[in-house]
Amino acid sequence: MLTLSVFAAGLSGGFYFDDEWNVLRNSALQVEGLGIEQLWAAAMSGTAGPLGRPLATLTFAINHLFFGFDPYYFKLTNLVIHLACGAAVYAVSFSLSRQLYFGVEKYRKLFAALVALLWLLHPLNLTPVLYVVQRMTSLSALFCLLGMLAYIQARLSSTDQQLRSRLLLIVTYFICFPLGLLSKENAALLPVYCLLIELIFFRFRLGDGTLSKPLISLHIVLVLVPGLIILAYLLVSPEWVMGGYVRRDFTMLERLLTQPRILVFYLSQLILPLNSELALFHDDIRVSTGLFSPITTFFSILLIIGLLGTAFLQLKKRPLIAFSIMFYFCAHLLESSVLALELMHEHRNYLASFPILLCFAYYLVSLMEYKLKQGVLLSLMMLLFLAVSTTIRAALWGNPALQAWQEMVDHPNSARATYEIGKRYAIYANGLTESEQKTEAMEQAAEYFRKSSILRESYTDGLFGLLMLEGIEGVKMDAYFNGLLLNRLASGPFNNNNYNYLNAVFQCAEAGQCSYEPSRIARLIEACKLNPGFAGSHQKSLLARYERYKQQ
Repeated sequence: MLTLSVFAAGLSGGFYFDDEWNVLRNSALQVEGLGIEQLWAAAMSGTAGPLGRPLATLTFAINHLFFGFDPYYFKLTNLVIHLACGAAVYAVSFSLSRQLYFGVEKYRKLFAALVALLWLLHPLNLTPVLYVVQRMTSLSALFCLLGMLAYIQARLSSTDQQLRSRLLLIVTYFICFPLGLLSKENAALLPVYCLLIELIFFRFRLGDGTLSKPLISLHIVLVLVPGLIILAYLLVSPEWVMGGYVRRDFTMLERLLTQPRILVFYLSQLILPLNSELALFHDDIRVSTGLFSPITTFFSILLIIGLLGTAFLQLKKRPLIAFSIMFYFCAHLLESSVLALELMHEHRNYLASFPILLCFAYYLVSLMEYKLKQGVLLSLMMLLFLAVSTTIRAALWGNPALQAWQEMVDHPNSARATYEIGKRYAIYANGLTESEQKTEAMEQAAEYFRKSSILRESYTDGLFGLLMLEGIEGVKMDAYFNGLLLNRLASGPFNNNNYNYLNAVFQCAEAGQCSYEPSRIARLIEACKLNPGFAGSHQKSLLARYERYKQQ
């Protein structure tokens, strides 16, 4: 009930950022019934990640079937999944408590409940609830948690419960693992999490203390062998990773140098979450161009080395500290390594926050065992702080215009936050009849679109915003910014949003909502053709759409 009340104010908010492309503009999600063919087409319509994340996409289609594109019910579904994850966090924490020392036995349940509450109420975990498309993250986390729970229960089975143990391992690797992957690809780390649990808490020992060779073989097959195969493939075919950087305005080396600062920043958000530091957009983060540029790059690397060193030193004496540190960094192995993903997003901490809060809760309960009042008071203060912070943040997310404004206030150098303000003004203007108020709103929209395009050299969203504003409202796009758009399409990193916005331009024109000179569209396409990053299936689809447009 506490979690429901904390997030309630945010359920009335709208769709944000990638929700538009993954949910609202995906016509395959608009199913009219529960027929297998429609549901299959909806599930396979996703474009995020190499697998398309069909399970998460299917749930969006079911949401639409029953409630249309009402964001309230999409977010409510996300909240239910968040609560299910909280229950799984409780169960995993309680199961792991069997491997931890407690002076008072009854405190094990208190410990598990405290972990779950800290995790459920933490403001860093808000985006997988109120940012609709990040259901992909929460579903993936749910199956990872259930997989870990099944693994721990399998290892806690007695020697005369071999059938139960094997069935639970099947649940982990043949049910939870694939379901997690079909939600989001970072569930690929589930075998790594289970290996960590094994290494730190069970150490490949059976109930009688003997070393289990089958368990060692299991983890070699599921973790070591796939890891070596992936590494070998990357060495033989580095273009699989390097090709993704065509869409980015940073290199792989710059990404690897920037991630230590980001990982340390994530930790600071976990330990002391300040709403002014939390945001949907962190595109204003400075890219590290060298070991000492900025100097915090070097100190962040040193801190991470120190933390990992501490984890190895504490493996036997304080296994929970070792587990928390190692799990945290393992949880970021995919999204904070060589893959050409965006630099930073808070939802990447959804599962990674679990071990840190697990450690906090353990030492809070340990304090209660010796100084009950102080331990209880400190725990209540932490829970109250998290609940209030998340309630305030949820209330902001419940009002899209207010949320966009606060994002820009907190991150004035964010091109995306600035663009979102322009978009809100444009939507507002579109709903007004011709008046001075409408003219002023359009001018404000154009001003923020122009500002966003200046804040980041490769950014095109604001330029497309100006183009759409011209097509819909007739606000002429300045020649300078039109040239800027053509130049960035021709020579800048060609990211997915370029395809999204070009398709949006065609859709607007085809629906008769936008009016452009044919030569204007032709120049856009010709600029795209000059870019080596304009390639693949998206390119073919867009060019085919352009041909259909010309024939109208």
